Parts: sequence; C-alpha cells; structure tokens
Amino acid sequence: MVLTERDKHIIRAVYDYRVLRQDQVQALFFGSSSAAQRRLALLYHHGYLERQFLLVHTGFMTSPTVYLLDRRGEELLRVEFGLDEVHWKSSHNQVSYDFLDHALAINDFRIAVTVASRQPGYELLDWHSEAEIKQDYDRVNIQTAKGRNRNVAVVPDSYFALSTPYGNTHFLLELDRGTMTTKRFRTKVEAYMAYYRSGGYEKRYGARSLRMLTVTLSQRRLENLKAVTEEAGGTRWFWFGVLSELTPNAVFGESVWQVAGQEGCAPLIAAT
Repeated sequence: MVLTERDKHIIRAVYDYRVLRQDQVQALFFGSSSAAQRRLALLYHHGYLERQFLLVHTGFMTSPTVYLLDRRGEELLRVEFGLDEVHWKSSHNQVSYDFLDHALAINDFRIAVTVASRQPGYELLDWHSEAEIKQDYDRVNIQTAKGRNRNVAVVPDSYFALSTPYGNTHFLLELDRGTMTTKRFRTKVEAYMAYYRSGGYEKRYGARSLRMLTVTLSQRRLENLKAVTEEAGGTRWFWFGVLSELTPNAVFGESVWQVAGQEGCAPLIAAT
C-alpha cells in the first residue's frame, strides 16, 4: 500500500477524535462513501487502523463501522507528524458501547464545527477533548441547597475556540444523551458559573468570553435542561441545541440554538 497525504491525515484524525465512524471520515475527507470505504479498508488491512462494528437491532452485517488507531498508525504518527508522545495503546481499543455512543455523538458535533469552519472568514483555532482535559482539570467550590460548601471537578466534554468574521469566541461543550439526572446537570451549571466567576476559566484558557453549549438528542430534553439551568441562575452564557439540527450548514449561522433566559431561537454566530 502506498500511503497518500490524505491517508496520513485520516490516521491523525482517528487519533485526535479517538474513534470515527465511516460516515464521519467521509464528511471530513471524501466526497463519496465508496471512496471512503475503499481507503479505510486498506488502512485496516495494512494495520494502520482497527475497526469494530456497532451492534444494531437489524443485525451484525448492517452495523455501522467504526475505526480506531492501530499499531502501524501509532508508528506513522511519530514519523510523519513528529508526535513524540502518542497517548495510545492497544487496550484503548477495548471500549464499551456507552463510551462509543458518547464519543461518536461528540464527534458528530465536532465534525459539524470543523466543516463549517472551512468557510471563508472562519477558522477552528483549538479543540481540547475530554480526555485531554481530564489529564489536568480544575476544581471549584459551590454551595449546596443546604448551605454547605462542596468541591467539584470541572470537566467539560470539550473546549474549543473559533476565529469568526466578528472576532474570536470560546466555548465549553456538554454532550447530553439523557443519561444524566437533572440534579447532576444543575450541579454542572453551578460549577461552570463558579468556575467563570472565580477566574479559573480565564486562567486556564486565556480568555474572558465564554459560552457553555449543551447539545442534546431531543427537543423535550433540551427544554428540561434549559429550565434547570434557568432555575440555577444561568442566563445568556448557556446555549442549547439538538444534535440532529446542528449540521455544518446550520451550526453557526442558522437559528437552531436556544439561550437560557430568552425565548425563541438564535444563531450561534450572529452578524454584528
């Protein structure tokens, strides 16, 4: 197999995203599913990528294919990209379906942002995954309903920064699949507010601007989390969207987001 530059960047993307479905690789690098399938099959058979199949009720053979890094891919990252520290080992490919569901949903949103950032005037400046943040995370003190102090970790699912025609902007991301209680979500909201007000956010990310994005899987869940956020005192910092609506064409400029403390919908990046 002769590796192309695109092959090398596919391997790098699988490492950066941790796991990618075939259709996600296609969205990032290909114009057709058949071309993506051919190259991914070659990368798998030559030991650059590992592949697994997501089980669905219609049976194994129709299950979506997901790709993870494999041994030769790790070696390529060191040689071609100069990554002295590749945080990967074969045991990382032994993942649960809950992990895959969560990671792939985050990656759906990340890919929408990445593709949308290719339009003139936009640039994705930075993206830190949950795994990166967990290596060195912050903690804050919040007050419980009973008036007691509680020390909690601040570990968003991702942080990212954008350059837009209207200036740079910064975001923390929570990807909600409905597995978290609203009580726990409220604690997260209170922790993010305390984190910002304490100066911890500015110290960590070197920015004062912040929007906390919560991406959910349904409109009803969105409404519940928005109400919980408003009850906790969260306002215009907190934005909410439904994952299926946050396509590359819509994620920045269309009114597909809702904001705590406000009625109606708004675009994430509005002309100013």
